Amino acid sequence: MATVVLAKEFQKNLNLDGSLKPRAWDLLRKLSSDEDLTGLNLKIPKGARDSRVRVARVTDNHRAVLFAAGSANDQYFVLVAIHEHDKAYEYAEQITMRLNPANGVFEVLREVTPSQDVEESHAPRRHDDRPRLVPFTVEELVGIGILKDVAEQAVDVRGEDELQELCLNIPEWQGDALLDLATGSALDVVRRRYVRPDKAVPTDAGDSAQLRDSLSRAGSQMQFVVVEGDEHLRRMLDGDFAAWRTFLHPDQRDLIQKDRNGAFRVAGGAGTGKTVVAMHRAVALADRDSAARVLVTTFTRNLANQLRSGLAQLADADVLDRIEVVSIGRLAHNIVARVYGVVSTVPPENEQQRMWQRALDNVTDLTPADRAVLTPYFMSVEHQHVILGIKSADLDQYLAETRRGLTKISRVQRARVWRVVEEFTRLLAVENCTTHALVVAKAADIAHTPELPSSNCYDHVVVDEGQDLTPAHWRLLRGIVPVGPNDLFICEDAHQRIYGRQVVLSRFGIETRGRSQKLTLNYRTTRQVLDYATTVLRGGEFVDLVDQDESTTGYRSLLVGPEPDGYPARSWADEKQFVVKTVQDWLNGVNPTSPGSIAVLASQNNIRDELAHALQDGGVPAVITRADGPMDGGGVQVATMHRAKGTEFARVIVVGVDDDSFPSRYRLTHASDDERSVIEVRSRCLLYVACTRARDRLVVTWTGRRSRFLPLSTSSD
Repeated sequence: MATVVLAKEFQKNLNLDGSLKPRAWDLLRKLSSDEDLTGLNLKIPKGARDSRVRVARVTDNHRAVLFAAGSANDQYFVLVAIHEHDKAYEYAEQITMRLNPANGVFEVLREVTPSQDVEESHAPRRHDDRPRLVPFTVEELVGIGILKDVAEQAVDVRGEDELQELCLNIPEWQGDALLDLATGSALDVVRRRYVRPDKAVPTDAGDSAQLRDSLSRAGSQMQFVVVEGDEHLRRMLDGDFAAWRTFLHPDQRDLIQKDRNGAFRVAGGAGTGKTVVAMHRAVALADRDSAARVLVTTFTRNLANQLRSGLAQLADADVLDRIEVVSIGRLAHNIVARVYGVVSTVPPENEQQRMWQRALDNVTDLTPADRAVLTPYFMSVEHQHVILGIKSADLDQYLAETRRGLTKISRVQRARVWRVVEEFTRLLAVENCTTHALVVAKAADIAHTPELPSSNCYDHVVVDEGQDLTPAHWRLLRGIVPVGPNDLFICEDAHQRIYGRQVVLSRFGIETRGRSQKLTLNYRTTRQVLDYATTVLRGGEFVDLVDQDESTTGYRSLLVGPEPDGYPARSWADEKQFVVKTVQDWLNGVNPTSPGSIAVLASQNNIRDELAHALQDGGVPAVITRADGPMDGGGVQVATMHRAKGTEFARVIVVGVDDDSFPSRYRLTHASDDERSVIEVRSRCLLYVACTRARDRLVVTWTGRRSRFLPLSTSSD
C-alpha cells in the first residue's frame, strides 16, 4: 500500500469548498490502496520543474496537485493543493519538493517567474536608519535552513510589514523561524527547535527511508501529515478550521508528548493554541496507558461541550472512553451528589444578591463606613474568592488570610464580614438552597478526605482557561489527582480572565516553578486583528497564576488580512440595521461566507436577543448560542461575549462597544475605588476575548461615544 501525505494547504483548499470533500476522499482512498491507479489519470504537467509532480482529476473542474515519491515498493503520494483546472496546472508547473539540507525538513517550494514589468519596477532601496529586525548574517540564517534568497532579503528588513510579506510565500517553519528571530529568540534556540541532533540530516527525497525520516521531523509536521488509515483521514477531512487537529508547531508537540515531574503550566494569548495543546495532551496521556483516568475540565459548559466535540475528532473510541470532559461546576455537583445525594437548589444570581443584602441588614452593628464597603457584590466576591478558598475555614484563619488585589478592609471589618457570612449561610439553610461556590467548596472538602470515594479519583487532569477558576476550584482539582508525574496540565491566559480573580497556584499545593512555557505564535487570527485586539489591553495590569506580570510582548501571527472596521452608528436602530446589512453582504457577496462561520457578539443577553430577531427578520439564518451549546453550525451565531469564549469564526461583528458599556458606567458608579480597577481590567479582557474570536474579518460597532479601550482609528472611521 502507498503512503499518503496531506499538506496543510490541501486541507485549506478543501475547507474553502466543502463540496469537494467526498471526491477528495475517493482520490485519497484510491491512492492509499492497492487498486490500479490508471483510472486516476495521473498526469505530469508540461514544463514542470519537478519530474515527480503529478496532477489528478477530482471533479470535472478541479484537479489535485501531488508528488509521487519514494520507491516502487515504498510509494509516497504527497498531496499539496487542490484547485480549479487551469490554476492547478499552473501551480504544478511552479513547485518543487526537497528535504532541507540544513535540517532535513520536508519542503515544497514555489518559484514564480516575475514579469518584466515587475522586474523593471524595482527601485533601489532607500537608506533606512531603523535597526534591522533580523540581526543575523546571511550565512547564519542559511545555516539553520533559511533559503538563501530569503536570507539575503531578511537581513535587510527594517519594518514588520516587510518581514510579514517576506514570510508569506516560504515554508511555514522558515517564516516562523524568522519571526522568532525578529522578536528576540536566540539563533541556537531556533536551531534546536528545527534540528534533531540525534540523527543524520536526510537530504534525498527520492529515498523512501530518508523521506519517512524527514516527514517525522517537527518542522515538517507543521505543514504535512502522514495519513494513518481511513479513520485518521476522515477526521482530518471533517469540519472547517480543522488544521489545528493535525498540523502542530514543534513547541506544541513538545508540550503534548513530554513527561513532566509534576504540574505543568502553559500560558499564551488568544489563538496561540493552548486549547489545541490541552486536547492533544489529554489524548496522549490516555493513549499511552490503557488504565489511565484522564479528566479534561474548564470553567464554562459551552467550552466543555466544544472540548468534548474536539476530542471526538482527535481520539479513537477506546482512548476517548478513558477521557472524561466536564465543566468544573458540573464536576463539583457530581462529587457532592455522589457522596451526599441530591444537591440543594441554587437560586439565580439576582436572588443571591438579595439574600446578601438581607444578611447585611440583619447584622445590626455595621457602621455607615462598613455599609459603604460591605455591599452585596463585595460580600459575594469575598465569600467566593477568599473564605471558600480556605479549607474548613474559621474566623481565625480568615483574619490571617492574604487578600491581595481586593478592596482593603480592617481586621475589625473582617470580623463583621464573618458575621454577615454566617447570617447568609443561615438564610440559605432556611430556604433549603445553596450557591455554586458553596457546592465547589464542599466538593473540595470531599476530595481532600481520603476515606471518601471522590478522593484522588483521576490519574491526570487537564485544565483549560485556568485563569477563570476560583480558589475553591483549585482546592478541588488538587484533591482529585494525587501529586506526581503528569498530574496537572494547566492552560491559562491572564488577558482572558473574565470570571475569576487572580490567584497563586502554589497556595493550593500546585507548584509549577521550572515547569511552564509561554506560546506566542497566533494560529487563528490575522496580524491585523491581533494588533487591534492587543491594543484593547493597553493600560491594564495583568498577573498570571504564578504571580508574574503578563504582557503581550512577542505575540505574532503569520496570517494577514484586512484591517478591522469600525462603525459609529447614529442610533441603536442604525447599529442593528448596519449589522444586518453587513451579514447579508457576507452571505450573498462575490465570495459568500457560510452562516456557521459568522458570529455577532454582544455584551448582554437583551442586546443579543434583539440582534438575533433583527437578523432573522432580515432573512438571515441566525441562532442564539445558549449556555449549554453546542453551537449550531447551520446559522449565524449570535452570542454574548462570555459565551463566545473558546470559539473561532471566519468573520465577527462585535456590537455595542460604546463608552457607557466598556467599561460599564453603571458598575463603576456603584463600585469602590479598588473595585473600579478590577471592573476596568475585566472589561478590557472581555473585549479582547470578543475581538480575538475573528480569524479573518473583524467589525466593531457602537452608538454614541466609542469605548476608550478601542484603538484610535479603524479603516471605516
